[in-house]
Amino acid sequence: KLLLLIKRMAGCISSCLLILLAWALVHFLPGSKGPPVTNYDGTIYFNHESLRTPATKEEIVEVVKSASKDGRKIHVVGSGHSWSHVAHSTDILLSLHNYAGVVSVDVQEKRITVQAGMTFHTLNAVLDQHGLAMKNLAAISAQTVAGAISTGTHGTGLKFGNLATLVTKLELISGSGEIITASADENPEIFKAAQVSIGMLGVITEVTFQCVDKFNLEETLTVHSLDYCLENLPKLASSADHVSFWIELHSNTCAALRINETKERPRGNIPNVLLQSLQVAAYEGVLWIASWLPSLTPRIMQLLFQNNEVLSPHNHVQASYDVFNVPYYIPKDHEADVAVSVEDCAESIREIKRVVDQYFIPLNLLQVVRFVQADDIWLSPEYNRDSCRITQTIYNPSEENRLLYFYESYKALKKFSPRVHWGKVFQVSPAEAKAMYPRFQDFARVRAQMDPKRIFLNEQLAETFDF
Repeated sequence: KLLLLIKRMAGCISSCLLILLAWALVHFLPGSKGPPVTNYDGTIYFNHESLRTPATKEEIVEVVKSASKDGRKIHVVGSGHSWSHVAHSTDILLSLHNYAGVVSVDVQEKRITVQAGMTFHTLNAVLDQHGLAMKNLAAISAQTVAGAISTGTHGTGLKFGNLATLVTKLELISGSGEIITASADENPEIFKAAQVSIGMLGVITEVTFQCVDKFNLEETLTVHSLDYCLENLPKLASSADHVSFWIELHSNTCAALRINETKERPRGNIPNVLLQSLQVAAYEGVLWIASWLPSLTPRIMQLLFQNNEVLSPHNHVQASYDVFNVPYYIPKDHEADVAVSVEDCAESIREIKRVVDQYFIPLNLLQVVRFVQADDIWLSPEYNRDSCRITQTIYNPSEENRLLYFYESYKALKKFSPRVHWGKVFQVSPAEAKAMYPRFQDFARVRAQMDPKRIFLNEQLAETFDF
């Protein structure tokens, strides 16, 4: 009866929210107009003194030189798809929303250079027109290219690094206004520091990506018990090119998503954006009600997921970017993302579940597990270690539940030497930050050379790294 009530309630909510759908599409789907004034879920307001939106490289240089001369702070914001304060500025907030064009495309070498404000949504479309594609992508395409690589944003696949590993060359503007090009061959130390730099080295103006010929992907989703997925995690993680788990902790449900490159032509229905938007709106309505009745949340989630009301097995083939990217997402969720070794992944998830059960945390969204190949980028969560990335999500939580979930979980995972996603909720001490990264001192040295007046440091970054 409760399940029937939820279904009817969802249908009612869908109808009521139809009028608001156009507004939601404008605000939440890629391509929304104008620079953000808040972060993605509205929990961080950019209370800057001034917002600069340059449209040329010369204008960006002038903003930086003026800030340096006047002793002001400056920080770059991308699309606002972040839950940390790393892009926050109480002084000058610089948006590259108007600096988002294509610089060059080399089809023979399969490389593209774009201005830093371009989103991956736009990048995918441009590459497709030239018969190219990104080798791997994150689940959300709304991020700007510079913001995504700078925070260590990732997709999934043990043979695939995070998005920063696909970068072959960067152009930056230093704290003095100097234009610097960095790659493996030119200014290699600056390059390794800048690939994941959280905006601390300068303003990234151009990004060059190594691409591949466009390709299709086959996606298969199967639903299992959580115990099955954890007991077989190493085998499952390497069972396809790209593997991720979608976990619902109250029902102990685990969906395994396997994605492989294929020569097959697209098959299966392409999701209808309008229908999916209505379904998501209905689901969000249920989540909103549950967030005000947290004691019912575990039972609601059990009913939804034990009966495959949300997750259902499927298999289809589509263009790579249509499979990698999730076409919708729930507003007002909160996210943290920790990286542990693949060997510690199963036990880390068990620790998170223990925290949820111990503190009766009413989780109302899926927790996502992905796998990322090791790299040599100085501040990358994957530095010298293959990673299991555990993305923790919760919708519209009370402040108490938000703090309990994220910070108690992080405390429980400390024995596994976790590293954090710089664009999501984190609270790391300077000692922890330095211990996470063996090349931290090298990064600090390059950072000081690039920004001697510290104009690119905001409060959270200065405190986290003890600069």
